Amino acid sequence: MDMQLTFEDVASALSLDYECVFFVDNETNQYAMFAFRGKHTKLGLTDTRDFWADTKVNVEAVVYPEDKQSFSEHINRETLLKAIQDDNAFNFKYRLLVEGEPVWFQMKAVLGRSQGREYLIIGVTNIDKQERERLELEQKASKSKVYGQIVMALAERYDALYMVDLVTDHFAQYKSERLFCELSITVEGDDFFNQLKKDAMQVIYSEDIPLITAALEREAFLRELDEHGVFSMTYRLNSPNGPMYVNLVAVYADKNHVVISVTNVDAQVRREQKIREEASANYEKARHDDLTGIRNKNAYGEFEKKLDEQIRCGKDIEFAIALCDVNGLKTVNDTQGHKTGDIYIRDAAKLICETFKHSPVFRVGGDEFVVVLRGSDFTNREELSQQFYETVKRNAEEDKVIVACGISVYDKAHDKNTAAVFERADAMMYRNKMSLKGGRDEIINTIIRTIGARMNI
Repeated sequence: MDMQLTFEDVASALSLDYECVFFVDNETNQYAMFAFRGKHTKLGLTDTRDFWADTKVNVEAVVYPEDKQSFSEHINRETLLKAIQDDNAFNFKYRLLVEGEPVWFQMKAVLGRSQGREYLIIGVTNIDKQERERLELEQKASKSKVYGQIVMALAERYDALYMVDLVTDHFAQYKSERLFCELSITVEGDDFFNQLKKDAMQVIYSEDIPLITAALEREAFLRELDEHGVFSMTYRLNSPNGPMYVNLVAVYADKNHVVISVTNVDAQVRREQKIREEASANYEKARHDDLTGIRNKNAYGEFEKKLDEQIRCGKDIEFAIALCDVNGLKTVNDTQGHKTGDIYIRDAAKLICETFKHSPVFRVGGDEFVVVLRGSDFTNREELSQQFYETVKRNAEEDKVIVACGISVYDKAHDKNTAAVFERADAMMYRNKMSLKGGRDEIINTIIRTIGARMNI
């Protein structure tokens, strides 16, 4: 997987917050791993370029034994993608064995989408120091009744901190930075969950109110805490400067008390959003042809691998390969220059795309295009082939672009891969190309004059 176009963007921005980043193509499972520093550079992870296959192997090799089951249950393709689709992001804490010692890490995964493609950006942070401090404080809280002192000690790390008594629903705010004070959030009361809903209507960004009120329903909130030991969510508050992202984390102090922290994460979230947007743009750019705007050879290679996997698994699929070759491109380039040749190529791409409107088209060479016929284009392939032939015939009479085309259908009984279909289409295209050679020199010379005139307009 060639990620050269996105590496510098990812490294320069995400390396400030993460010591390791994975960029996973959600269609092919291929990935790139960027280990910037720290413990991940010492793990010696298995790397076969299949993210989920490698993850299964690496779980056994480097995940702390007590965390293996939880890790496998949460970090698999189906579970992780569902969690992201439900909540827009996925957070998970776990331990890895680094040089024989357990070290705490936190994984954050988000899903990027662009033009029908999906990918995961997974950032891994070393939280060993913070997690050990938190666990130590939890142990102290379970042994001590002086909750206020413990909360005040924790408060130094957060923008706002609350202690909630689950027996009475009494709550108290132990610390709040100036911005949180300006939001007029209730600082103490006896009905935490209902008061939270009232405050939400005033201080939470309107689009996030349904999310926060549903997640912080008493039963749902406690169920999440019981199942996972921690509750975490990111949402937006209204601030004088516009919506501000904050992260809320809740943990048990003991069976009757919950500590809730709120942290301003606006800068980090916006930085991650920018990275996703830039990564998405670069990802698509790497798979599109600059001249015609259609998909390029890299994109076809990925599409071919996907088809090959379906063939290998014995799936009942229908498709055909149309191989198209532009006649006379070299002559145009040699006599009129590459700018004129570029017009010729774009005209060819337009002809192909307008004929096979419902199928992906790829430019795989200077004068060569591939179409993978699916759906209605596959069903109507004979009519489309005849339509294409008639258009080329008219083009020859009207001094327009001439394109040879050969179409071959996938035969499940004989074809072991997509390449076999491609080869037949290539042979059929070549025969069609030869049939178009009669009178071609005269036609090409006329086309050259016509395109040259267009260039001088």
